Amino acid sequence: MKQLKLWGMTFAAVAMVLGASAQTKEDVALKMKEAGELINNKQLVEAIPVLEEVVKLGQAVGADAVDITSQAQKLLPTCYQQKGANLYKAQKIDEAIAAFSKAEDMADLQGDVMMSRKMGRTISQLYMMQGINSFNSKDYTKALESFQLGIKQDPENIQLAYFTAKSYAELNQLDQAIELYKQVIAAGTENSKYAKQAADAKADMDNYMLVAASTAAQAGDIEKVKTYVEAIPENADANLLLIQTANNLKKYDIVVASGATAYAAQTDDARKSDIAYLTGVAFQNTGNSAKAIEWLGKVTAGDNVAAAKQLKTDIAAQQ
Repeated sequence: MKQLKLWGMTFAAVAMVLGASAQTKEDVALKMKEAGELINNKQLVEAIPVLEEVVKLGQAVGADAVDITSQAQKLLPTCYQQKGANLYKAQKIDEAIAAFSKAEDMADLQGDVMMSRKMGRTISQLYMMQGINSFNSKDYTKALESFQLGIKQDPENIQLAYFTAKSYAELNQLDQAIELYKQVIAAGTENSKYAKQAADAKADMDNYMLVAASTAAQAGDIEKVKTYVEAIPENADANLLLIQTANNLKKYDIVVASGATAYAAQTDDARKSDIAYLTGVAFQNTGNSAKAIEWLGKVTAGDNVAAAKQLKTDIAAQQ
């Protein structure tokens, strides 16, 4: 009985194959006509399953129906685009993304570069919208996932790069944040249309890195302080923090190496003098009296003027 049943199943399979191959070009054309009527009546979404049936039948018929099959395949991306637009209007964003992705994939298969790029940009905008909503709800992990998907679709989208960097920063993944922030700042340097994003990126970097450097300073982790300050070399507060932290930890080699940069970053005379004083002290403690006197001579404001003058005198007397 098992053998008879197997033969019966085999016969049924053969019958199905024969039935499929019995389709003709005329059958494909009739189905295409049905799809065409739907499209002419602006029922593009309803035309999708009909067009897909045309493709299926056409491929079964083979070479005789290749023109009709090709025509149906070329129409499908536009129909899926319309489906995505309808779903977006209904606020079904995930489903809209799926429809636009289908349109993109089909456009790729047809070699329709313009449609493929258009769909890619549309999808990236939807991911960005989802990411913004998640970010504003303080769900930074979900926001990052959405922004990353958006960048995958549109790698040159500077706004997306900025939002992705901000999400990384909120998640304390600072290395990744710095890398993307620098890309955004570079884009603003190269093209003025990205000036706002670049300015925002610089302000964000200053803020996040200064907070991170302050936390590292409180923990006495001078290497981390250095790393974060080096990411924002023009930030006056960060540079002052580095010099003060290194001095407190008696890391005079770091003060000596970073003093000039920190001094140049300051715009306030009292702060300049504070850094000059600490740099002079560091040079004294590393045995470079000439440099110590030079830096102490730059102390012209603030609370260390008298101390700098006295230290200069003491160093000179020891020479």
